[in-house]
Amino acid sequence: MLIDVHVHLLPPKRLAGLLKWMHRYYAGHPVPVDVTLDELIGDYAKLKVDYLFNFAYPIEPQETEALIAFNADLRSRHPWIIPWGSLHPGNPGKAQIVELCIRDHNFLGFKFHPFIQRFDPLDPRMPEAYQALQDLGRPCVFHTGFEEFYGLSLPVSTMEQIVRSFPRLPVVFAHSLFPEFGDAFRMLERYDNVWLEMTNVFGALWDDRYRVTKLEPQKKVLLEGIGAHSDRIMFGSDHPAGMGTLEEIYRTLDDLRFPEIVKENLLGETARRFVERFKPGFFSRVPASPKA
Repeated sequence: MLIDVHVHLLPPKRLAGLLKWMHRYYAGHPVPVDVTLDELIGDYAKLKVDYLFNFAYPIEPQETEALIAFNADLRSRHPWIIPWGSLHPGNPGKAQIVELCIRDHNFLGFKFHPFIQRFDPLDPRMPEAYQALQDLGRPCVFHTGFEEFYGLSLPVSTMEQIVRSFPRLPVVFAHSLFPEFGDAFRMLERYDNVWLEMTNVFGALWDDRYRVTKLEPQKKVLLEGIGAHSDRIMFGSDHPAGMGTLEEIYRTLDDLRFPEIVKENLLGETARRFVERFKPGFFSRVPASPKA
């Protein structure tokens, strides 16, 4: 099974804004600014991806309601797309927003991007949302790492405090605290409510077009940790803002020549078990993506 656990299918205005932002930093980014939603969905059929996780988070509080509706409609038209909710720290009634997404729309969990959404995960306005997710037994994905790119900081200690404060909240570290992989694997070993995902990690280390910095020692730590913990690690593309075309991103992973069981876990088996943990029987009820 092939599951992309990090995708940004967005309404047209937000999609164009995302790609203009990417082209500002990487002039040669191969996904065009005027790409359409249908074209992006078609990319998954060509690559024979079975399911994907779609993240649509608000940059301003007033976007929240419309993005939730967009993601719910997208799933209704393409059931193999697994939507995640989000909200803005400025939104009142966070517990009610969580319940709307999980109970009414049956989203899998919530995704937050502290850098783009401009908030500290320990912001006193946010525990209401974390507690609601913990009470419902649903996961929360946080963007972590790539501080050098964003020019901001998200200390490892901040994420560890979230994990310790909400011990029944399943937490996924998107980008695996890049490049602090040793800390990421330590937390994976210490806390059974933590998962990692490797979105953009391989491209940033091995694709010269996007390389953030040279991190030779971290490569060894990364590869050894993945080999030891692949049953708790997932892989995503960040499409259409990932490091290359969808095909190139997966080719970068192929080139690393992981053992077959590790590769299977990264590409879909860990994600399949992850989804089944929260939605038992999901894959027997929901057909996979139609393939080109």
